[in-house]
Amino acid sequence: MPDYRIVRNGVLLGALTRTGSDMPWWEGDFDPAPGFESIRPLFDRERELLEADADMDAWGRAWDELAVGMVMEPLNGRGPITEFLLHIDGRQASWRY
Repeated sequence: MPDYRIVRNGVLLGALTRTGSDMPWWEGDFDPAPGFESIRPLFDRERELLEADADMDAWGRAWDELAVGMVMEPLNGRGPITEFLLHIDGRQASWRY
């Protein structure tokens, strides 16, 4: 059962299901929705810059572009989360808020 829906500018990107943690990060499975394909290149670029660990300013700009209009919607009835970090690598995800 998913824990969160990820929505960007009203488009469902997918769902996150927690499977563990490496505090302060949560880890889990990402189930992409059809709307994810249009944004996948931005997630790929963000992850590449983060893994390169060369220019954190470039990573920050990439994340800022990606995060515009993005919210995590908890499926337990809590309100939307608007300030968070999310990394997606295939069907795996890590996030913190």
